[in-house]
Amino acid sequence: MQRWPWPWIAAGAMAGCALTLGAQFVLQQISEANTPPQTPKRPTIATIGIQGDPSMGSSTAPVTIVEFSDFECPYCKHFHDETLPLLKKNYIDKGLVRFIHKDLPLPFHKNAYLAATATRCANEDEKYWQAYSGIFSQQNCLACKGPLAIAAAAAGTTSAKLEKCSKDNTQIRKIVNINKSEAAINGIRATPTFVIGRSSRTFHSGTVIEGAIPWTRLKSIIDRALLDTKTTDSTKRPANN
Repeated sequence: MQRWPWPWIAAGAMAGCALTLGAQFVLQQISEANTPPQTPKRPTIATIGIQGDPSMGSSTAPVTIVEFSDFECPYCKHFHDETLPLLKKNYIDKGLVRFIHKDLPLPFHKNAYLAATATRCANEDEKYWQAYSGIFSQQNCLACKGPLAIAAAAAGTTSAKLEKCSKDNTQIRKIVNINKSEAAINGIRATPTFVIGRSSRTFHSGTVIEGAIPWTRLKSIIDRALLDTKTTDSTKRPANN
């Protein structure tokens, strides 16, 4: 019986392993090449705190819409100019929808954070929505006029007052930062993003809708949410004996 020297046996084993690993590597590369790139899943449901955030409409409205917005975002301006007036006329003013604003100033918009603090400072004089509207109406002037001047003019106050508040009021900045953290926790990264669902007092849970969607689609979503609240209420109502 012929004996093979151990060095040759070891070399043969190493060659076999190399061939096996090489084949596995090629197969892995082919598999990866044929696999489409994975994209992060968009959130479908979000749960956020709403106590203390600026709101428009009745607190007893059956449906609440929470907006995550950036004052320098052109899509947010489109929502403000085109969709919000219809939302207000058809649902908010009729007590059917409560609208709540949350700040999500994006890092590449250099005026967005200051605009967020300026409008919240205007809220101390109960002029939040005036400042909100003023900022969006003059969004193309944010760089030349500055958010403080625009918000102050819209709220009927002074730039100096809003500037002092924006710098000194740590609670205002804390609220804006909490809004940003809530968005991150719920996977919300784009503006505008809306969370639409049944109203509650301190926390809000609802469906996440991303982008300045057309009015017809938003209306359909709201009508379905209103119908769902009616259905839920009817099932909870005790039967008459």
